[in-house]
Amino acid sequence: METDFKSRTLVDWVESRLIQEIRDNQLGSGAEMLNEKELSEKYDVGRNVVREALSRLRMLGIIESRKKRGIVVSQPNVMFSFKKVVNPFMLSRETIIDLLGMRVSLEIGCAKMIIHNITDEDIEELKAIVARESAIDSLKVDIEMERAFHSKLYKISKNRVMLDFLDTLLPVFKYVNENYEDFDLFNRERRGKGRFIRHKDFVPYLEARDVEGYQKAMEDHLAAYIDYINHSHLGAQ
Repeated sequence: METDFKSRTLVDWVESRLIQEIRDNQLGSGAEMLNEKELSEKYDVGRNVVREALSRLRMLGIIESRKKRGIVVSQPNVMFSFKKVVNPFMLSRETIIDLLGMRVSLEIGCAKMIIHNITDEDIEELKAIVARESAIDSLKVDIEMERAFHSKLYKISKNRVMLDFLDTLLPVFKYVNENYEDFDLFNRERRGKGRFIRHKDFVPYLEARDVEGYQKAMEDHLAAYIDYINHSHLGAQ
């Protein structure tokens, strides 16, 4: 057991050294690295340790093996690597709330990109989504429809990282759905003031290509999330 622990510790060490060397030497995509035997000699560890450390970096997309060139630095897809090593259904409540905060920031911040990129065909697709929502006749939006509407917005932004990030948001949608009453507490006052924004309320701003109107509508749409996040942070103090 002690030998296994020592081996795992060495693998961690070699992995961190390799990452540090890539950073320190500013190695870009395609840069060649030492082979397995050379790395074993350089770090004075067994080749099995080096092999495991390299395997981890391959899994993260940091390196790849190429014929006739050996090991080279790759260009990792950041969110793809994140999704490979994180099980979203094992996230803590605190992490889910942090992801919720990131979602709020992204969706409010990408207003200009969406208005700039949106087409009449996109608007018709969004109308079809909200039409299905209206048929449910409930303030509590179904998870799949919530995902459908906002994933369409992410696609319109044409930002690949945002679109990849969407896959990590499923537990966030699930958490909000399961705790709807807690979030709805912050919505009730806004409903009385006429600032409770549902998905269908975005359509006129999108059709008018109104950046400011759309952004303000998104702020109101996500206001309950912001209030919930702030309330959670206050409770944690």
